[in-house]
Amino acid sequence: MGTLRELSAEDFDRDPHAAKYRGEINAHPEAFDRLFALLNDHTNEHRLTGAEIHGFPALSGVVRFIEADPAIVRVLEASQDGHRFRQAVGIAIRLKMEKIGWTKAGKKGAVNGSCYFTNAERYIKEPPLDKEAYKIRALAALEAITQIGDEHEREQTGRELMEALAATRREEGRPF
Repeated sequence: MGTLRELSAEDFDRDPHAAKYRGEINAHPEAFDRLFALLNDHTNEHRLTGAEIHGFPALSGVVRFIEADPAIVRVLEASQDGHRFRQAVGIAIRLKMEKIGWTKAGKKGAVNGSCYFTNAERYIKEPPLDKEAYKIRALAALEAITQIGDEHEREQTGRELMEALAATRREEGRPF
């Protein structure tokens, strides 16, 4: 099992929007393996964030490596598969950026020097929450849950939340 920062096909399955592109992963496994390897390379993480710091979309930092990979280029050049694959690359970039602490900025920027990508999402660094702010937000969310549905639904939601929290803590190797 990889580190929490590594991007994988399972991340696509867990994300509701990305899951819609699971067919692309299945149709082009070699290209996605190469894409995931590129995005999981520590140096390329720095290229993604460096591009954003210098005012360019994260994709700009790694696009030359993506477009230099023969397995990826074969899919990008395919008229039927290329467009949807490009969208899946954008989603992979988003998932990776979220894993390293960045969030969508809600705007796009030009990807200069690319043969296959014209625009890409921009990202901003999420400010770290102090513990008190985190506690306040968590308690507010829990309070909001107590107002939803009937008693049975609230009990079921509580059980599912606790199971999800326990699973996350186990995955992170932390006690619960």
